[in-house]
Amino acid sequence: MRIASLQFSPELGRVEENVARADALLASVPAASLANLDLLVLPELAFTGYNHTLPSILPHLEPTSAGPSTQWAIRTALRHGCLVSVGYPEIFSPNPPPPGSLRPTMIDLGPGSAEAHYPVTAYNSVVTVNARGEVVAHSRKTNLYYADETWAQEAPDGFSAHDLVVAGPAGSCVRTTFAICMDLNPHHFLPASTARLSLADHVLASRSRLLILATAWLTDSPSSAPGDAQPDTDTLAHWFGELGPLIRDDEERICVFANRCGEEAGKAHPNEVGEGNGVRYAGSSWIGLVGKGRVRLGRIMGKVEEGVCGVVDTDLLDAGGGWEVKFGEGEGDGWIRGK
Repeated sequence: MRIASLQFSPELGRVEENVARADALLASVPAASLANLDLLVLPELAFTGYNHTLPSILPHLEPTSAGPSTQWAIRTALRHGCLVSVGYPEIFSPNPPPPGSLRPTMIDLGPGSAEAHYPVTAYNSVVTVNARGEVVAHSRKTNLYYADETWAQEAPDGFSAHDLVVAGPAGSCVRTTFAICMDLNPHHFLPASTARLSLADHVLASRSRLLILATAWLTDSPSSAPGDAQPDTDTLAHWFGELGPLIRDDEERICVFANRCGEEAGKAHPNEVGEGNGVRYAGSSWIGLVGKGRVRLGRIMGKVEEGVCGVVDTDLLDAGGGWEVKFGEGEGDGWIRGK
């Protein structure tokens, strides 16, 4: 597979400007580099920004697989002839009201929320369309973060896997697990149980060959910190630690971690006093193979780097290309070794 992700710094609530920024970044890549692309992945809440409160997200909620984010994915998939996945804030209604009668303030936040005449539910979601512009997969975030909890509900069915048909004459089918940010961590940071598998265990149980994580992962690094051009090693160590069951497995799987970069206003923690001091994102998007006791990176971005992560040809990684991460005794105790 030939895979790319787009790491950029969307501005909170500025959807049209963020769409234009994404288009400009893709247009800056030579056309030959994106030729025969199979998959393009964008981050969590790619065009709305992430660090919303309930009032600020309401105007930007999009109907299931039918809003600006999905329309962008369709246009981009048709342009590049590939699968496109993008994160967006979904508003779902099992019984849609007449046109013009649905107001976002009627959102249902679960038990204890005010009843509405036309109750709707919001999710933090990822939509995927194919090279013909058809929606072929849709997934919702299972493990919410404090910012999500102000407006979204957990995916009612937990993690899911989809069979994606990769573009090309043969149309090979790839079993794929989609996840969003905190899905990588244990639910509410509690140990996994037989009733609720970890994401890595779900990937194994579903026999997925591809894991896609769309994320808006934060970093504790201060603004303008030394080494910003490099990946965030603390974040990578955590990610690789949570991927432990996959790393230790005898088979290799493709992983795509599509993060955003940049900063946003608001609280970095729910207990922060006042309006907050803002949040900063870790960047460090990567594409690689995971398994057989190692991670092999085809491409990795820096903390503040904007642009296309890739294009990574996983067949070349199979042949020994890329960078290798080896591990010590701890699951996240690794280092990056050159080609």
